[in-house]
Amino acid sequence: MAEPPADGDQRPSDAFILNAIQPQNLGVLPQPDGIGAPVGSCGDYLEIGLQVRDNVITRIAFMPHGCAATVAVGSAVTRLALGRTVTEAGAITARDVTDFLEGLPPGHGHCAKLGVATLRAALRDFYRHGRQSWKRMYDTRRQP
Repeated sequence: MAEPPADGDQRPSDAFILNAIQPQNLGVLPQPDGIGAPVGSCGDYLEIGLQVRDNVITRIAFMPHGCAATVAVGSAVTRLALGRTVTEAGAITARDVTDFLEGLPPGHGHCAKLGVATLRAALRDFYRHGRQSWKRMYDTRRQP
């Protein structure tokens, strides 16, 4: 993780800025195999949709509803998950996301936790419904 400048300036890292202003995987997948959208402790939320082929995440997209840190985290967590098996993606941690972004602004550590929680919610939805997304509308246990 990048060290803050010696003068105490809390300028975000270049990786954070890039993911916040030019996020990767931004959008909505038309027919996701799994979706997740939990709400974070600050009220922000992410929606993540993913498609899985042969147990590998082949497409993933997110829609942020929150601050720049939420956008950057959505970009980072989807970039980390793309191309991994569902088991490998489920092992991604908030620390992995923070390290990928070379740090988060002070007070925004909860955003990394939100990104990981959203990815895991999408993976749980995939496990629950598999490639039969039509079942989702009949599942009374479904969470937003």
